[in-house]
Amino acid sequence: MSLNFLPDTPKRVAVAMSGGVDSSVAAYLMAKAGHEVVGLTAWTLNGPGKCCNDALVNAGRVCEMLNVPYDTVDLRAEFSHFVMDYYNNSYQAGLTPNPCVECNRYVKWELLVRYAVDVLGVDYVATGHYAILSPAAHGVNVYRSVDEHKDQTYMMARVFPKDLSKTLFPLGEMTKPQVTALARELDLPTAYSKESQDICFVLNGQHNYMDLTFGKQPGNFVDADTGKVLGQHDGYYRFTLGQRKGIGVAAGRPVYVTKIDPHTKTVYLGDAHHLESTTFSVLSPNWLVPGLDEPDAFPRELMVKIRYNSPPVLGRVEWLDYAAKSLKVTLHTPQSAITPGQIAAFYDTEFRQLLGGGYIERYLSHQPFDERKRDNLPDLYCQVTPA
Repeated sequence: MSLNFLPDTPKRVAVAMSGGVDSSVAAYLMAKAGHEVVGLTAWTLNGPGKCCNDALVNAGRVCEMLNVPYDTVDLRAEFSHFVMDYYNNSYQAGLTPNPCVECNRYVKWELLVRYAVDVLGVDYVATGHYAILSPAAHGVNVYRSVDEHKDQTYMMARVFPKDLSKTLFPLGEMTKPQVTALARELDLPTAYSKESQDICFVLNGQHNYMDLTFGKQPGNFVDADTGKVLGQHDGYYRFTLGQRKGIGVAAGRPVYVTKIDPHTKTVYLGDAHHLESTTFSVLSPNWLVPGLDEPDAFPRELMVKIRYNSPPVLGRVEWLDYAAKSLKVTLHTPQSAITPGQIAAFYDTEFRQLLGGGYIERYLSHQPFDERKRDNLPDLYCQVTPA
């Protein structure tokens, strides 16, 4: 019996289409199953943004081939606010953000689901993500995909449960090679499309993007042990905890970024052992399972991922300050570069079910969305107004 929920009676389903092979196959599978499908793409970038232009063209071609209607929704202002502003402000504060997690929470799910349900009148929104949704009394439980290499549950750790209850994952029990093979068998227009690994609005390199955003802000590299100035940099926002390459300092030994002080514009450098840690705090956790937000929900043992590409580590999770909704995590095995601003995702001890996630050490809360932002969008996809 399949763990992944897909309705067995015809429903009206919007398929969130990125212009890639995964969402294209998801649309095909929904249409083949007899559902009333409408393709839907969120327009998120202003100007000649390659990602959005390709998505609009390719998704439209797939919908034409499948003989299903196609719609778009303009979320440029919301994307600028919830994703780009968050990204820029985080680096300015010395944090290392995960813009894809924020985009999933607010844009790809909350806003897109709201539009699809309220305006298009759909029952569900299907996506091409690799994950499994299983019905539960509270809505749905989220499980890891059968494809270990493509599993995307980490990126869903902060999606609102109410939006996941309106979601379908047609690819949840497929592997990427199976999806690609099916797309090529069907000769879908996106069958040979390449996957994007970069941040969609940073197209000319991270350093160039940051320099355009903040301007050069010279500061010192300082030895974490001795306090000795080792050199100068053009902007602390260019660096992240644990970074080794691209520092450009001749220290006589391999050095890593161990701390960033945005107030003094200082980047501290040290040895690998400076980065080893077992204990950290997690703020503003989002829970996908009822009861985990209660005072007596912790302590408990959970599997923890401290970044998308890191392996899970068993740890003890307990409330650090229940009133402030902060957690203390103590890992059983030391990890390197537990980075402020990144997301800690929590799973059950079998590393099968995603339970939720929060911000490591520090985070920046979003200001309410201001409709006037629609009149003040960034001029181009690769530029923002300097802070």
